Amino acid sequence: MRQLMHAALDALRAPIDVFIRDDDAGWNDAQLLALIDLTARCAVPIDLAVIPHVIGRGLARELRKRRAAAPGVVGLHQHGSSHLNHESEGRKCEFGASRSVVAQRDDLARGQAQLREHFGELLDPIFTPPWNRCSEATPALLAELGFVALSRDRGARPAQHALQEIAVDVDWSRHWREGGADAVVAAVTSGLRERAGDGAALGLMLHHAVMHADERALLSDVLALMSTHPHVRWRAMRELLLPTTNTTRGPRACTTSA
Repeated sequence: MRQLMHAALDALRAPIDVFIRDDDAGWNDAQLLALIDLTARCAVPIDLAVIPHVIGRGLARELRKRRAAAPGVVGLHQHGSSHLNHESEGRKCEFGASRSVVAQRDDLARGQAQLREHFGELLDPIFTPPWNRCSEATPALLAELGFVALSRDRGARPAQHALQEIAVDVDWSRHWREGGADAVVAAVTSGLRERAGDGAALGLMLHHAVMHADERALLSDVLALMSTHPHVRWRAMRELLLPTTNTTRGPRACTTSA
């Protein structure tokens, strides 16, 4: 694994931006906090897609405390409303074509208000739809509510809208289910090559609530390797909203203890 990833990183002609988005904050708090601890050991930022009507006050309080102790380490943004499927057939979607504009706007606004109650100005103007999909009408509603960016799978539709896209490339848990560590490493190395070709940021998508111990161990190894490589610039998602002049970062030390 290390040789394959080292080779892919060394082959990059220039540094690329990489970010981590972890979905479903509000489910399985213990595993979420363990994941944050893991990324913090490598000084790697992690962005949490938070389910507004699921997150409890205790977790919200803990996340505020961690943000205060280490600003910039944990990003927070909205992940749907209640993470419920409203489609009677086809693929799951909370903000799908079968829902009216009024129903979507109400859910989006209530979710936004709930998270602002928890996090105030700590909340980033980014929206991740559950299952990484939404209807043609959703982006315009998000823009009305002040969102700046939409985060989904790369190539998701609708493709044309007013929001910035901060796309994810690697569905860590899906690759793990399909082929274990080899499949995950292959997906990450393939993503590195693709993003080196187009200059976009590489997005790693995690789902802490379903990650097993072996998955977390692999993630720790991958971050330990990537966090010290000069061709990787770890970014918080909020840093990708506007151009930044900070284009160089030195190697980071990472401890891999459990």
